[in-house]
Amino acid sequence: MSSAASASSSSDPRRPDCIVDYKPEVKRIEDDDPDVPGFVALVLAVVGLMIRNRTCLWIGMIFSVESYLNQRASEGGLMGSPAATILFSISSLVMNYLPELVALYSGVKI
Repeated sequence: MSSAASASSSSDPRRPDCIVDYKPEVKRIEDDDPDVPGFVALVLAVVGLMIRNRTCLWIGMIFSVESYLNQRASEGGLMGSPAATILFSISSLVMNYLPELVALYSGVKI
């Protein structure tokens, strides 16, 4: 029986001298923080466009600027760049104010 035990241990492919201890990955605090202001800016821009509420649009614009100012250099988020969020907020504001501007210059009352 001892010969069978020694034969199985000699055929064991694992090498105890090559064992590497497990070390958990160190996460930074900023890695766990999602882009909440960018998400809020997009939601407010869409809601403001759908219900034509300018207050939502202006608050969304403020959140998009905040998202742009707080971005990291290595950011490649799911929602795109914060600059795209700013452009979306600006286009939402333009689309909301455009009917009044057209009516103002054409002389038609809304």
